Amino acid sequence: MDDAAQVLPTPRRGRGPVFGDDLVGQGDWTSFVTWLVLFSGPLAVLITAATLTPSSAGHGTHTQLGLPPCGFLVYTGYPCPGCGLTTSFAHMIRLDLFGAFGANPFGILLFLCTALMVPLALYGMVRRLPVVDTLDRLHAEKIAIGLSLLSILVWVAKVGIQYYST
Repeated sequence: MDDAAQVLPTPRRGRGPVFGDDLVGQGDWTSFVTWLVLFSGPLAVLITAATLTPSSAGHGTHTQLGLPPCGFLVYTGYPCPGCGLTTSFAHMIRLDLFGAFGANPFGILLFLCTALMVPLALYGMVRRLPVVDTLDRLHAEKIAIGLSLLSILVWVAKVGIQYYST
């Protein structure tokens, strides 16, 4: 075997060399930091949801955080795709499925994904799993696409219901 062949990266799982293996490799510090971010971000969202009182209007709970009302709703009179998500999360953290559904049905699924990320990321941190490989095995990209499409579908339904009920 000649020396040039020995320095080329060996293909993994038939995909060819993977760029950035050092960033997601097992036991690497960057992998640990990435899992830490994927743990602490969703955990912070869940803790924040627990501190908020769900708005009886079904949207606007985010204003308790000092944020302005939804500009899209203010200018058009119709909800944006994110309208009601904070309220839905505030209901879900209290296990109020009906309140969460009334605020934004998509919020239920998004809340569950957020809540499931906390133990998954903790497990990845403790086991020092490679981030990209782990998310790839879980088909995270398909889940993200599905969530995006469902978000749009729920939004179109909410706008349609509001439009035809007025």
